[in-house]
Amino acid sequence: MDLARRCTRPQNPGLWGKVRMTDWSAGYVTEVGYTHGFYRELVPQYLALAALARGVAAPGLGSEPIRVLELGCGQGFSANLVAAANPHVDYMAIDFNPAHIAGAQRLAAAAGTPNVHFREASFEELAADDGIGQFDLVTLHGIYTWVSAENRAYIQRIARDRLKPGGLLYLSYNTYPGWTSVLPIRRMLIDTAAAHPSAPIFDRLDAGLKMFGRLADVGARYLATSPGLAERMNRVQSLQRNYVAHEYMNSDWTIFHFADVAADMATAKLNHVASAHLLDHIDVVNLTAEQSTLLAEIKDPIRREGLRDLIVNQQFRRDVFVRGAAPLPQHEVQEQWADLRFGLSMARADVPLKVNATLGDANLQADVYEPVLDALAKEPRTVRQLFENSRVSALGWARLQQALLVLVGAGHLQPCQDAKGDGKRRERTKAFNTAVMKRAQSSADLQFLASPVTGGGVSVDRFAQLFLLGRQQKQADPTQFAWAVLESQGQRILKDGKTLQTAEENRAELRLRYDQFVTKQLPVLEQLGIA
Repeated sequence: MDLARRCTRPQNPGLWGKVRMTDWSAGYVTEVGYTHGFYRELVPQYLALAALARGVAAPGLGSEPIRVLELGCGQGFSANLVAAANPHVDYMAIDFNPAHIAGAQRLAAAAGTPNVHFREASFEELAADDGIGQFDLVTLHGIYTWVSAENRAYIQRIARDRLKPGGLLYLSYNTYPGWTSVLPIRRMLIDTAAAHPSAPIFDRLDAGLKMFGRLADVGARYLATSPGLAERMNRVQSLQRNYVAHEYMNSDWTIFHFADVAADMATAKLNHVASAHLLDHIDVVNLTAEQSTLLAEIKDPIRREGLRDLIVNQQFRRDVFVRGAAPLPQHEVQEQWADLRFGLSMARADVPLKVNATLGDANLQADVYEPVLDALAKEPRTVRQLFENSRVSALGWARLQQALLVLVGAGHLQPCQDAKGDGKRRERTKAFNTAVMKRAQSSADLQFLASPVTGGGVSVDRFAQLFLLGRQQKQADPTQFAWAVLESQGQRILKDGKTLQTAEENRAELRLRYDQFVTKQLPVLEQLGIA
């Protein structure tokens, strides 16, 4: 989640002590920056696909110019990446934290991306600004739970005044019932932090997590009556501490019933259209036959979504709303699908014939999925081109559509942009990726590169980035180039929980990783226009 935004005075100042009028953070975590994440739900084409899967027309599927407004952009990494990979998008990103905005602007300048604009502003300030015009997409990833009721009202006002008719709003938030058991623990973390007001934030966070461990040790009955809670909190301790601080330590923190969020959006004339988590569209991997039958009896879509959350124990919702739904006739839906292009985001041989969903690991039928994967093994193809393959056309329209949604939902496949614009996009993404790879010489913060083919990000770790940078600079030995970077900073590779000590051990590990990179990852990066 991206959490940077201006918060109003905490609803319960007693958790943190008195907030000074000059304290612009007003109870929000600003002592540490948020992580540099990439979220594919912010890619316009991905959101438009979610709407199209529900038969609703939406901007973003093609290469027509559109405007995007991201609220609470955090470090701005997603905004920078999406703008670089989508030159036709005019991207405005807002955050209240000046450090985040300054860092985002530096990356945009280093990459030379002209179509991304960062602005330090609160939701209140933005809601009052009539000069910014209207947008085709408004996006908020991980914002709604972590802001005050007053700021949520400003968000609703922005959606009402700034989103064009037919435009999409993407909104994600923590939801009932999945977060219910964590509420008392989150309060315990806040109270423990408040007992150490002058300590650095990570020390306060550690004190809270240590207290949770002591509760487990003394056999707190609440933990015993909340299955999975102890395991969940143990996983929390393995996450990046910046993320955990922003997730749990803000003064404003609200979990929602879907119906309440839908009511909030209705004030801005928005209707719920789809989940941006495409696996949610596939009932067979999430619901039993009996559960599907129950939900089919419920005609009210809002009530049906709420009951579904109870059935699957939903924790985090990724909702797409539309300002004026325009349902398409079925033949137009199929025509739009026919022109969509899809590409694998991993090597064909590495794609597992299973997906993890609510019902657990679901095995995919080989006779359905293997023809599709084989047809996409060498290059991205449109659905129209896929149907030219006799093995794929034998599946029929319905099964092919479901297979594509499942593979995209699982992250094995990505929707791609029109091939005609690949050349211009490659110029922009090359500049952006070079800026990111140069950053890898001193930091592992940025873990994604931009694809001109998909318009989104591809996970590429620091070592792979250094290998790519070495190849780009025509270094004779990319592994030696990577080792020289690490050695100059006194860094060593961590393997199996142990630090490799000698230079030879580190070079050997880099050679091993480089061989794996060339064999498995490089062909995919070449196919996606990154290498």
